[in-house]
Formats: sequence, C-alpha cells, structure tokens
Amino acid sequence: MNLLSFYVNENFYTISPYLTAKVILMAMLIAGVWSEIDQIIKNGKYVRQTSVHNGEISDHIIKAISEHPGRFHLIASWSCPWSHRAMLIRQLKGLENYIPLHMTGGKRVEGYPANFGKSWSVPGTDINIVHLHQLYTLNDRSHTGRPTVPVLWDSQEQKIVSNESSKIMRAFNSVKTANSSSVSQADFTLVPEALVDEIDSINDRIYKKLSNGVYRARFAQSQSAHQIAVTQVFDMLDELEEHLATNRYLMGASITEADWRLFPTLLRFDIDYFIHSRCSRHRLVDYRNLWAYARDLYAWDGVTQTINMEAIHLSNYSGEDIVAEMPSNDWAEPHDRGRLGARNVTLYSGKTVSIDTDNSTI
Repeated sequence: MNLLSFYVNENFYTISPYLTAKVILMAMLIAGVWSEIDQIIKNGKYVRQTSVHNGEISDHIIKAISEHPGRFHLIASWSCPWSHRAMLIRQLKGLENYIPLHMTGGKRVEGYPANFGKSWSVPGTDINIVHLHQLYTLNDRSHTGRPTVPVLWDSQEQKIVSNESSKIMRAFNSVKTANSSSVSQADFTLVPEALVDEIDSINDRIYKKLSNGVYRARFAQSQSAHQIAVTQVFDMLDELEEHLATNRYLMGASITEADWRLFPTLLRFDIDYFIHSRCSRHRLVDYRNLWAYARDLYAWDGVTQTINMEAIHLSNYSGEDIVAEMPSNDWAEPHDRGRLGARNVTLYSGKTVSIDTDNSTI
C-alpha cells in the first residue's frame, strides 16, 4: 500500500490514502492551530492518543460538584461510547441537577461541532464557539491533541477539569448528595473498596481487547493488523460469554463500574462495530448470555435516557447519500437474568443490598 507522507510544523506524518477521509474527519490541534491530520496511525496500526487532561480529579472538585450545583458541565456526544460511560454514571448516581449536560453533534467540520453547527455560549464566559476545539484552545491556547468528548468543564474557573472518561466516571461515582431514600443513588458505590483491584484489572483487559480493539480493527492499515485486533475482540467476547453464564454481573452478585464501562461497547456492537469495524465473526445477538446481560443493563432506570440509537447509527454515514437500515434488535425483550440473582448494589459501608426489594430510587 502506498503511504502519504508530509511535514507539518516540522513534524513528519505518514498516513494511508485509504484512511485519509477518516483521519481528516478526526484531525487535531497542533500548538493551538487546527490541522486536518491526526497522529493515530503508527506502523500500520491504530494507536489511540492518551487524553491530555487525564489526571485524577481531586476530592476538592468532587466535593464542589455537590456543593455548587451547575458549576461543572459535562460535554458529551450521543455517538461516542466514551461520552456514554460518563453520562451513565451521571444518570445512575442522580447527578442530573448537579451537572448540566451539553450534547455536541452534527456534521463534522473541524472536528466535533460544539452545538450542531450553531453558536454555543461557553458556560461561565461571554464567549461563543462553533467548534469543540475552540473550547480546548480557550483552556490552553497552545493545546496539541485531538479535541475529544467527554469534557468536564469548570464554569467558575473557566477550564477543562478532565477529558478522560474513566476519571470522570470515578469522580461522579464519588459525589455524595442528599437523598432520603433507603437505598439512594447517594448511598451506593460502583467501585467498592474491596474490589478496586479486580475492577481495574478487568477494565484494563476489556479496554485493550474489546472497547479499543474494535477501533484498532476499524483503522488497521493491513490485513494482519486488522486480524490481530478482530481476534482479540472475539476472544474477549467469548470470555465474557462464558463468565456471564453463571454471573449476573462482571464482579459476580453486585453491579459495578466495570459493567457500565462495558455496556456502551455492547450497545454499539451490532449497529456499529459489526458493520463498520468489520468485526463480523458474530453479532452481539448471537451470544446468548452477553445479549441477555446487555438487555439487563439497558433495563435499569434512567439508562435509556442516555441513549440515542439513531445518532449512533447516523454518525457512521456522515456525508453519504445512502444510509443502511439499523439492525432490528429488540432491546426490550425479557432477559431472564434474574435467575442468576437479584439486582444488587454495594453501599459505601461494604454491605450488599438488593434494589429489587428495598425502597429505592435507583
């Protein structure tokens, strides 16, 4: 395959002509200047860039979220699985009135539109932007990197707190708010102290082989790179299928962060990755246990409010005249996962409780 090579700001880049359209659609900021290139391909393989604002979110900020409702804003996209992870925890922990949600979307011109092609007033400022990358340069005029979502924005300090979904999830999980219910969103944790190491371990394996694996398959520049990624994707799916035959959740009896990190990938598998990443060995619906498990999570209160199937589907056809039909998966089909145990959560005290029997708002 012939490669395109060129210099930009004294940096040398090589990309595949086959991937040029995809790379241009993603693109990046280099020293604060928008550029229609990206640094996602190395040695013929897709390499996801590390989030720039990926440090731990401090206890001070976590406390401020509950003490100052409306100060911190979550900027997300319906189509993005990483955004979806943050949106899920915001919803499940009952933070809708504490953290306003702003959705980006629309035709990509200079990356993500900030407001579907219309002007958007950045919270806490008198500045209007059209492109998401303008928020990044508002935060840092010399920013280098891809302007991605989710973004946690501090409207008081007028800066980006984080653009790393895993850190945003952990922070949202740690926010404690007032709630009078016996098993409220404020009482339970998705990262029980006793399971932190196990959760981190399975999160890491699922990310490398499956959640990021589907993108390594999509952007691979060679058959061998594609095949390696696809093999890892289905090895992970097979492992999860076996595990979930006897466990309601990834950590066993109680739902945890690991389940909600996995869910956005499963939700998008048949509608997106099976088709567009060419991970076509099996569909999600071909896995008896995984498919039922995904529908189990889908049925949790509030989860459907974080989902826009049409937006996910159409995001893969930007600028195209012909759009394929969406798969007709029935997400409301009964899942029968209750046979493996009740819907359990873990309280901060370490106690496991069932939300099927307790008076709960979850």
